[in-house]
Amino acid sequence: MPALVNYGGDDEFYSTGSFRTNPIDLGRFYSIGSHVDIYSPPCKRARTSSPFLYGIFEPEQNKQPSIDVLPDECLFEIFRRIPGGKERSACACVSKRWLMLLSSIRRAEICKSKITVAERETTVPVSDDVEMVSCAENGETGNNGYLTRSLEGKKATDMRLAAISVGTSGHGGLGKLVIRGSNSVRGVTNLGLSAIAHGCPSLRALSLWDVPSVGDEGLFEVAKECHSLEKLDLCNCPSISNKGLIAIAENCPNLIALNIESCPKIGNEGLQAIGKFCPKLQSISIKDCPLVGDHGVSSLLSSSTSVLTKVKLQALNITDFSLAVIGHYGKAVTNLVLSNLHHVSEKGFWVMGNAQGLQKLLSLTISSCRGITDVSLEAIAKGCTNLKQMCLRKCCFVSDSGLVLFCQSGRVS
Repeated sequence: MPALVNYGGDDEFYSTGSFRTNPIDLGRFYSIGSHVDIYSPPCKRARTSSPFLYGIFEPEQNKQPSIDVLPDECLFEIFRRIPGGKERSACACVSKRWLMLLSSIRRAEICKSKITVAERETTVPVSDDVEMVSCAENGETGNNGYLTRSLEGKKATDMRLAAISVGTSGHGGLGKLVIRGSNSVRGVTNLGLSAIAHGCPSLRALSLWDVPSVGDEGLFEVAKECHSLEKLDLCNCPSISNKGLIAIAENCPNLIALNIESCPKIGNEGLQAIGKFCPKLQSISIKDCPLVGDHGVSSLLSSSTSVLTKVKLQALNITDFSLAVIGHYGKAVTNLVLSNLHHVSEKGFWVMGNAQGLQKLLSLTISSCRGITDVSLEAIAKGCTNLKQMCLRKCCFVSDSGLVLFCQSGRVS
């Protein structure tokens, strides 16, 4: 056995030592003893690949192209070239990102294409987000109907307003929008109101109640896009100031009705702009606005083009001066409501009656006003000869004799 192990390939035998003198080849031997070496041929090292690398680095040719990699600017250019309202509504259902992009496109920015006769004859059903109502149901005069939408409470969100904007654009746009309250988590903000302004330039009536997150920026967009606005109702909107109301006055000359209630940032400057730039204003109602004073109220009635027929003033810091202006310039007023005017004295009501300007007044309601007395009540009866309806509430300084004089002096039914 030792002879076989130490055999060098010829007839000679070596008792000791190695027959490989190259140091590099020494690594190919395994020593099993002090004088015995075993030769092992070199072998290639097996190549192994980590299994977790699969699926991370995919070849470029295996990647699927996606439109989501495009920036918003490119998608905007694509969306504004979609002429049909039905197609835009379908695109809005893809994702919230697409919906908000579509709602940011103004009507004037949509590229118009040629419509075939067959497409014109095709009728698209009205979506569930809107309903067709007649003008008579909303106090309007006329036979033309328009689209209206009302959101209340948790349903009032920016996403829903964006969906309404895109969905109604194919039906001529929204005509009336009413928002009552706001979602406590995702409430209505300037973004949602801007979406309505961009997609519904034909908006005629806007009512905002209890929306603290809507400010002047939202009204700026409405004023910029919705020049046909006729009715504006703001109730408990603490973020809207004179700037927003001035923008409405300067850009919406067709405004005929304005209701402002519990808006602490709206004052005389906004009302002065309304009186200057809105010659068609027919109805005004102001309640619980501490910044509104005599200058704001007088500017609404003293204008030479004033056609106000309905005036309602409640819980304001106005004095006798405002009532004197109403009595002198309110020649078109037919309905007058005065309530909780604690700074108006007997003189103010007396001057209003003796000014002889309320000849067309048909209905008068006075409540919780200390200035109304027997003397002022008699003056009102003599000055308002066409008065048909009179309502007094919580007027503690009016006696039975005052009511008798009122009935004898006037022609109240």
